[in-house]
Amino acid sequence: MLTFTTRRLIRLSDADIRGNVHNLSIIRYAEDTAVEWVCVLRDELGLQTYWCAVGVQAEFTRPLPWTIPEIQLALRAEKVGRASLHLVTSISSPLGDHAQVRTRVMRLDASGTRTTMTPDERAWYQRYLAQDTSHPDAARVLQPS
Repeated sequence: MLTFTTRRLIRLSDADIRGNVHNLSIIRYAEDTAVEWVCVLRDELGLQTYWCAVGVQAEFTRPLPWTIPEIQLALRAEKVGRASLHLVTSISSPLGDHAQVRTRVMRLDASGTRTTMTPDERAWYQRYLAQDTSHPDAARVLQPS
């Protein structure tokens, strides 16, 4: 299993009135990370893909002070469907883990119509699959090659 990792600088405008990064900004960091990830796909395979978010769930474990200069984001795929992806992005800093953002996205073609992934694209995403340990049949969930 591969993990796509990147770093982000925190902007003062990301802070709330208490001096912590606002939860919505953290969700945006996860969205930006997914866009970077798909750009890597484009660069590696020459595939241009389009996605729309159809669901976002975030779990915040500790406040993220805006005074931390940089955070790390780690993205993995939890499920690769025929036309959808379930992604999880973990956000951490030297202080520890701050949040996990789960996003379900649907694949679109250039006209905005839902479409299935190509076999090459699907194989590329499957390299990032993490085993879902919360699923009752976790041992049988797709194993990455």
